[in-house]
Amino acid sequence: MEIKAGETVVFVGPSGCGKSTTLKMINRLIEPSGGSIRINGEDVTGIDPVKLRRKVGYAIQSSGLFPHMTVAQNIALVPKMIGWSASRVRARVEEMLDLVGLDPGEFHDRYPRRLSGGQLQRVGVARALAADPPVLLMDEPFGAVDPITREHLQDELIRLQHELRKTIVFVTHDFDEAVKLGDRIAVLRERSRIAQFDTPEAILTAPADDFVSGFVGAGSALKRLNLTRVRDVGVTHCPTARMDDPLQQVFNRLRSSGAGGASGANEVLLLDRRGRPYRWLRRGDLMRATGSPARAGTPVHTTVTRDATLRDALEAVLTDRTGRGRVAVTGRHGEYVGVVDIQTLLSSVHGVLEAERRRGREG
Repeated sequence: MEIKAGETVVFVGPSGCGKSTTLKMINRLIEPSGGSIRINGEDVTGIDPVKLRRKVGYAIQSSGLFPHMTVAQNIALVPKMIGWSASRVRARVEEMLDLVGLDPGEFHDRYPRRLSGGQLQRVGVARALAADPPVLLMDEPFGAVDPITREHLQDELIRLQHELRKTIVFVTHDFDEAVKLGDRIAVLRERSRIAQFDTPEAILTAPADDFVSGFVGAGSALKRLNLTRVRDVGVTHCPTARMDDPLQQVFNRLRSSGAGGASGANEVLLLDRRGRPYRWLRRGDLMRATGSPARAGTPVHTTVTRDATLRDALEAVLTDRTGRGRVAVTGRHGEYVGVVDIQTLLSSVHGVLEAERRRGREG
């Protein structure tokens, strides 16, 4: 197996097939008993294990943070070990927290016990990246968090990879996660034998054998929805206002946007002081409101990022209890960047399924 620089490769396979063992052999937490593992052409068994691990980031399930250290101290650990200056370490900690979407002022001095599961994993990734290693190993890093947090962490990793272009080797039991994250997927049999090593699309459309087909499971056409991102399907805009805006100003914003008219605008998205989606306000909400618009309307419970998959976005729209038919799209710090609606999503789904039908007829 050859993994290209800047590529994300995901190992999937049945429990006990050796996914994590293979990962640990890369940084010599387990010594290879045969063959060779090379990084930039250099056999890892010829590199001092401590120096090797300082050049290979490692993120695991439940983050593995040291509980007696603050967030900043955890992130600074490897940079300090390799001799970075104090000023460089401080700057790097701030940079890493910002990179993973955590406010440095709020999280710098917190201890792990005061973090949520998603925040723990973000700090774990920040620590793994702190010394700027060319290779990042990730052993089921999102396996211990709830499904919604897991989706957001996956989106965050996709965004980070767009910015950093690290070589990532990722282990998961979840084939949907592999399809969403991987440039290529290695489906492993027992004893880590490679059943198929290819792009997600190739594995979904042309599984190598019955073992791979069984692992992919039913609904391969629907799994292809994980190959398309929200940023690819057409993000539009809706009228917005700030929570500190006077009520009349918000009402005028809705009216000038053509509420109920040809433009189809029938509500305003209220943003908080950081520009994040806060509440949906319709004309009736504003007419009944008194004082601040921040007390009116419906809270925003669900958002998706630009790196969310078509499947994530469709699920967010379909499970929205208000039935508004669209979902807000956010940037790296949760700020509003637009909306995506059910018509756009269904059109994209139709395109994916039609391509699948054509492929089936040609096959």
